[in-house]
Amino acid sequence: MSISKDIFTDIQPYFPHEVPPAIERMITVPEFQKVLDYFYDKNEHEDIYNGLKKVQTGFEFQKFFMHRLINRILELSSDGLNLKNESILKNNGPSVLLSNHRDILLDSAMLQVVLVDLGLETSEITFGSNLMFNDFIIDFGKVNRMFTVYRDGSPRELLEKSKELSAYIHHNTKNKKVSSWIAQRKGRTKDGLDKTDTGVLKMLTMFNRKKPVEAFLEINILPVSVSYEWEPCDLAKVRELFLSEKQKYKKKADEDFYSVINGIINPKGRVCMAFGKPVNEFIKDHIEKLNKQNIHQEVASFIDEQIYKNYQLFPNNYWSYDQLNHSKQYSNEYNEETGLKMQKKLHELYDLLGEKSEEIKNRFLRLYANPLIQKLNSVK
Repeated sequence: MSISKDIFTDIQPYFPHEVPPAIERMITVPEFQKVLDYFYDKNEHEDIYNGLKKVQTGFEFQKFFMHRLINRILELSSDGLNLKNESILKNNGPSVLLSNHRDILLDSAMLQVVLVDLGLETSEITFGSNLMFNDFIIDFGKVNRMFTVYRDGSPRELLEKSKELSAYIHHNTKNKKVSSWIAQRKGRTKDGLDKTDTGVLKMLTMFNRKKPVEAFLEINILPVSVSYEWEPCDLAKVRELFLSEKQKYKKKADEDFYSVINGIINPKGRVCMAFGKPVNEFIKDHIEKLNKQNIHQEVASFIDEQIYKNYQLFPNNYWSYDQLNHSKQYSNEYNEETGLKMQKKLHELYDLLGEKSEEIKNRFLRLYANPLIQKLNSVK
């Protein structure tokens, strides 16, 4: 597939020469000062401003500002980030880092912290056009090495944008030698079920669609599994799914923005990030049975298996499973305090929706039980 690199202009992050002017614009916006006021003591502000004025590239911005900010967010709102199989990430080279998606910002942002801590270059990150609320957000994203995924347009326009996106991600991996983070599906998981969309995989291989096996090998996908003890925006997710069943759900104009904010500030408990076996290993081990017709589904199933296998389960996952099944099968995995915390959250959900029902309760329980159900099903 031949695409001129000129089309990357609308997609790619800022070039180095664009970064300092963008930072100058960002630090004059009131929202930026609010971020500093919330996360840092006043005596730290001058150091941050002075450091930002020296930043020349997106990579430097991630190392100096985002690494510090995400660590502060985790310090204030979580019980720490645990890693599993990080040696796989360290040794895999430029990759498409394909992750389950639970939080709009933190899933990819925490990965950048991990990359820096391992002494690696940070990745570029997908940036949905639906999240580009204003000039400040656009500057912040594109300085932070984000590239655009277009969400709006006619089917024909979106197809053309998908071709361009596929070519750009391939260009990152093969030519720039830079990794790219992308979610396994469009939008966050809202029901606790992490399922890879074959449409995402078809987009990723569109740059060489006649030879998808070769295309997969060139982009070098690495499955990433992110687990939160307390699901980001859990009550809002259940509310959206519940209301969607009753009527056509229409998001408010600022709903995604507040999901970003709530995902940042709400308590997360323990957090885990794990890295699965690279897709290239799977392809090489099963090359004889893979072809154009089955490759995308086979790869999707492998990625799902890796994400389920590496997903970290917590007491509330086991408690929810037992509540759904009216059992005590996993009672040794949780205690009374787990149940009290979950009941408190459930009553907050009833208040949010203004009603109480078994349907609401079961939706909430499934959000937390589904990761365990997925894991059990994947090992059968």
